[in-house]
Amino acid sequence: MLRCNNCGVDLPGTPKQCPLCKGELTGIGDSSENVFPTRFASQKLFSRKILVLTAFVSVCISAVCISVNLILPAGGWWSLFVLAGLFSLCADFAILYRKRRNPAKSILWQVAFVSAIALIWDFFTGFHGWALDYVFPILCISAMFSIVLLANIYKLHVQDYIIYLIIDCMLGISTLIFILTGVLHTVIPCAVCFGASVIFLAALLFFQHKALWAEIQRRFHW
Repeated sequence: MLRCNNCGVDLPGTPKQCPLCKGELTGIGDSSENVFPTRFASQKLFSRKILVLTAFVSVCISAVCISVNLILPAGGWWSLFVLAGLFSLCADFAILYRKRRNPAKSILWQVAFVSAIALIWDFFTGFHGWALDYVFPILCISAMFSIVLLANIYKLHVQDYIIYLIIDCMLGISTLIFILTGVLHTVIPCAVCFGASVIFLAALLFFQHKALWAEIQRRFHW
């Protein structure tokens, strides 16, 4: 039988990780003891086909753009921008595919990854500041509402998403640093993001503090 040393529980069947702390398991599992029916692989297969199709289409577009750029080089190496954009798109799809089992975690990963990609693009195109002025605060605000919306659609327990929502709120509150340091060209998006983050965080602390404390205890094994 499998055992989670962190939680101190024995688990029947062949789970990949502990359902409580998501930690690694030790021991040998027995498939005859599985208490839940096996998930159908159709959804996973469909997601993988979408990922492969996206990669194939990206390769085709890249080949066409490079060929046209070689034939008409007068406009500069614009095909490199196309390649970078397609690579960013494929990497984003790959993250969505790997984190698809946890919607809230997937959204938070999108905030981090897309913000990083936007900052890199902004840096290599002259650093006009649009990544910090618009992309990061808009992503943080969108993530807050998206997590709450998906939580209601999928009927998620509050402990399944509260940590990710708090992390996103803290990222949104960090935009105050951009405002105070004067690195922004446009203050409005970050100001709105800061205000929305404080409101969301206050709502969680005032109305979901028990669930938050229970989740902290579960994750740190207190």
